[in-house]
Amino acid sequence: MSAFVQYQLISFIRSLKFIPPVAFFFAWIFILYAYKNVPILSSYAVSSIALYLIMTWMTMSIFTLDEESEKHILISHLRSKLSYLYGKWLTLLVIMIPLLLFAVFFPIITESFKGKMSLKLYIFTFYSHLVFVIFGVLVGTLLSATTFATKKYAWLSSVFIIVVSLASKSIIEIMAFAKWILWVFPPVFKVVGYTEDDNPLLINKYIVFDSVFVVIYLFVAAAILVPLFLRKEG
Repeated sequence: MSAFVQYQLISFIRSLKFIPPVAFFFAWIFILYAYKNVPILSSYAVSSIALYLIMTWMTMSIFTLDEESEKHILISHLRSKLSYLYGKWLTLLVIMIPLLLFAVFFPIITESFKGKMSLKLYIFTFYSHLVFVIFGVLVGTLLSATTFATKKYAWLSSVFIIVVSLASKSIIEIMAFAKWILWVFPPVFKVVGYTEDDNPLLINKYIVFDSVFVVIYLFVAAAILVPLFLRKEG
């Protein structure tokens, strides 16, 4: 598996497909912290959303990196279609680590925050960024590596899912019945809802319940994607 991940990373770098999303991400972070004394939670919410967008972009690029003939050869060497899928996800995890660390520690190193970090802020910050990374990977996988993948509308569909998931709370407030439909979209508001103001982060039953819900959603979504991927690959 390590050889496959290394091969994917080298192919991704040589393809130069990483340049646009990475450049966009760094520009986003630099602009976000162009001024000093910015609030901690809301700033991290913005960088989390940036990772959501970037990892969706990266995932779709990674899954469309191999030609069909090359994909079949790789699967035969790995001896399992699941190993191919997990290898792709592991490659994305390796790509994600430096981006996540940069998003978290850049404002700390540059002393951009008007407050001080605490242990619970560090925990929530890593949790929120990691969750948004996985959201991006799941959305990207759905639209590039499953039976829902269509070359013509893949990017448009990814934008639609991201926008709806980010605006789902507002949509539900306008149309209450929408909550019975929007539950299939990534529950973004159950994370960013705790970063909307500058009040200290409170660890209570609501944030614990929402965090458990988000984790369950991630596992269920990943479990659903596996058979969809296998069905596409025949």
